[in-house]
Amino acid sequence: MIHPEISGNKWRKLRLNFEKFKHGKYERIVTFGGAFSNHIAAVAALGKSENIPTLGIIRGDELNAESNETLSRAMYNGMQLKFVSRDEYAMRYERIYHEELRNEFGNILLIEEGGANHLGVLGIADCIKELPFLPGYIYTAAGTGTTAAGLLLATEKTKIVSVPVLKNGGFLKDEIERMLQLILFDEDLTQEKMQFLQMETDFHFGGYGKFTTELINFINETYQQYQIKFDQIYTAKMLYAFIENIKSGKINSNSTVVLLHTGGLQGLTSIKDQLIF
Repeated sequence: MIHPEISGNKWRKLRLNFEKFKHGKYERIVTFGGAFSNHIAAVAALGKSENIPTLGIIRGDELNAESNETLSRAMYNGMQLKFVSRDEYAMRYERIYHEELRNEFGNILLIEEGGANHLGVLGIADCIKELPFLPGYIYTAAGTGTTAAGLLLATEKTKIVSVPVLKNGGFLKDEIERMLQLILFDEDLTQEKMQFLQMETDFHFGGYGKFTTELINFINETYQQYQIKFDQIYTAKMLYAFIENIKSGKINSNSTVVLLHTGGLQGLTSIKDQLIF
């Protein structure tokens, strides 16, 4: 509802990063993502809107700009795409790699994969102000853990349920803790916040970008009943986890729950022939 392409948590994670660009003397924004990255799509769209040059470093040197709708749309929105091997992509957090990128592309503002930095966390924290009440639970899909970190930062007694969309996503708990510590600078307060994190790691449906017929049917049935679109990469997995948690008794019937729809529906284009909408 924020914007067709810069939607959901993407706008919130990027807003403060783009403000930093405008107040600095940067030449372009460089960021990282996979083949179906909502983050890449949003950065490209925001870059076009704000007339800011963008470069996306994409995991997978076997890919090209025509590999899928996400990448071709990013290129259409003016983003330069650099396809790298998985080994090179694994260096995305290394300082020496950042220096190599600066030598190649000039005075760049680096935004971490998925907007996973302290500005992204602070941007997410703002969305709590939009709620008319503080719920007992907030569910969110997780790719980097930034959204969960921002929600934990902004709430006190709300249980934040993080649903990793990738296989073996339990490691995101450490990432969430790391991001909170970067902002709070207080180990005790960080641990206090982490007590309200609940990880649901069994709803990845095969891994990042993977899905099953069961999940596609679930997306169609949900749309048929509620006229709300969920995508197979992120948000449908979150909703599925929530419903299964109700069935298993993890959520009491008198609980107040918010499901955070994090946007990024462009992934649906790859399965449009299987959808009823």
